[in-house]
Amino acid sequence: MSDSLILIGRIGSPWGIQGFNWVQLFTAEPETAFSYRPWVLRRPHPVKKGQYLAEDFEVKRPKGKAQAKGWVCKLDPGANRNEAEGYKGLEIWVDAQNLPELSDGEIYHHQLIGLTVVNEQDQNLGQVASVMETGSNDVLVVRAGANSLDDQERLIPWLDDVVKGIHLDQQRVQVDWPEDW
Repeated sequence: MSDSLILIGRIGSPWGIQGFNWVQLFTAEPETAFSYRPWVLRRPHPVKKGQYLAEDFEVKRPKGKAQAKGWVCKLDPGANRNEAEGYKGLEIWVDAQNLPELSDGEIYHHQLIGLTVVNEQDQNLGQVASVMETGSNDVLVVRAGANSLDDQERLIPWLDDVVKGIHLDQQRVQVDWPEDW
């Protein structure tokens, strides 16, 4: 497994009595997340040894299905509802190498993290910290860095007339975004 694990989801509350949990998937096509293998489950914050799940563990074959309100999954074939309770809150990570190849011009959100955002005046606005999905369009969360123009955090909408280019080879995102917005 490579060092390039990416977050694809979060385990929610137990569902039913057969050891299933609700799962929130951060993928464009949630049903495909069950084919990314293995899943690495980890706590969002480190815990002390001796407490339940102090370290990451792998789920080789997560079993998932659609429900009326979303998705549920079974992480352990022998799990019951009480054991499913212990999975609540865990994050789902997968190796980026296991993701499907994209068509030309497409990009995964995780590839944007850390890229420098530069406007049309060649001013460094900061680095992409995350990508928010708002429903209408995605939003780049840009945080100031050591070489950025100021110490402002910016929320830049992912619109064709705003995001002008992504240059992975140069580690930059070109935007039409004035410094004072």
